[in-house]
Amino acid sequence: MFKHSLPLVVGYLDPGTGSLLFSVIMGVVTTAYFLLKGLYYKVLGVVFGALGWKSPVHEEEHPLVLYSEGRQYFSSFQPLLAELERRGRPCLFLTSDPEDPGLQLASGTIRTACIGAGHAAWRRLNTLKADLCLMTTPGLDVLQIKRSKGVAHYAHLIHAPTDKAFNRAFSFDYFDSVLVCGDHQVRTLRVLEQRRGTKAKDLIDCGCVYYDFMKERLAGLPVRQGQGGGPASVLVAPTWGRNGLLRRYGARILRPLLDAGLTVTVRPHPQSPISEPEVIADLRGQLAAYPNLRWDLSSDPIQAMAASDVMLSDISGVIFDYAFLFEKPVLTVAFTPDKRGMEASDLPYEPWELTVLDSIGRQLNEEDFDRLPDIVASMAASDESRAAIRDLRARSVSHFGSATPRVVDAIETMLDRVKAERA
Repeated sequence: MFKHSLPLVVGYLDPGTGSLLFSVIMGVVTTAYFLLKGLYYKVLGVVFGALGWKSPVHEEEHPLVLYSEGRQYFSSFQPLLAELERRGRPCLFLTSDPEDPGLQLASGTIRTACIGAGHAAWRRLNTLKADLCLMTTPGLDVLQIKRSKGVAHYAHLIHAPTDKAFNRAFSFDYFDSVLVCGDHQVRTLRVLEQRRGTKAKDLIDCGCVYYDFMKERLAGLPVRQGQGGGPASVLVAPTWGRNGLLRRYGARILRPLLDAGLTVTVRPHPQSPISEPEVIADLRGQLAAYPNLRWDLSSDPIQAMAASDVMLSDISGVIFDYAFLFEKPVLTVAFTPDKRGMEASDLPYEPWELTVLDSIGRQLNEEDFDRLPDIVASMAASDESRAAIRDLRARSVSHFGSATPRVVDAIETMLDRVKAERA
């Protein structure tokens, strides 16, 4: 009996240990692969140099590199690539997504490449050679992307008007520059620097490039304006995880709207089906009998935004896109969000997005859930709400709809500075 059972005991790995061991092995294998690959390109570079040929893209030093995690950030990079091409500025666009539309924007001055995801991307970025690397990815030198000795200057492009207080802690500490959208972001980043004793970054107020892209898309899009005598259309678009409306309240907040005959479109955060599929499956099961409920799992939110009268959400950044782009009101549920592990946990004040919710609509308490249909009807017809949204947008988002030229101006200034420092 012992002889037969021993191999079973020795050969067993619990799922957690097995997963960790697999990750370690893959990390070692990937690192070895890229070390050998790097050596290959070094040898190739020497040979190409001796023969007067051009080096491969992997070993070249580039004046400007833009890095995107994937197609979800195309709206922030497409305007920049178009403006850089218009100005004749050489640029290398790197992405971790083989389906990223940015890969199709190669031109005489713009080069593009997919570098894969995970270990492959980290290894490539950690050995990058460039005067300037601009990315929307936070956590430089904190998470997997480390500062490369071959990069002179790292810049982060903030792609939303939120305070960034609900990013993970230390998301922006080790960038040289951050391109911000408004004064509230400057305030938060300066306070975090002071409290942590980190080096002061260049904070450049350029506005939000994402809104440039979205405004162009809206130009030819039919947008619902007013209810037209029928029931209101409500777009439910929450964040995911422990602060998400669907996890916190579920069917309890949706049923009053559905029972009143309102058209309700639920658009979960893209991460919800991945990280909390049980929440989505449970809700779909509970509410399957309602013909006026729709689920929108598409990658593009703009159609659902255009077709609705009011948004119901939480602290998701999409609430400001909805308000600022469409000038439509947002209903948010008042609760104390969990700030553990977030930049907000180090702030001596409430994050901007929690202090302006009444300026883009109305905050709800749980006691308001049963009265939601009446509240929706009132807010959908409110001209005062639209005026308040316009005022907040003017005060909080610099250069709304025209940020791209200013971002590229800032890029050119940074490149000139690097060149001068190297001279």
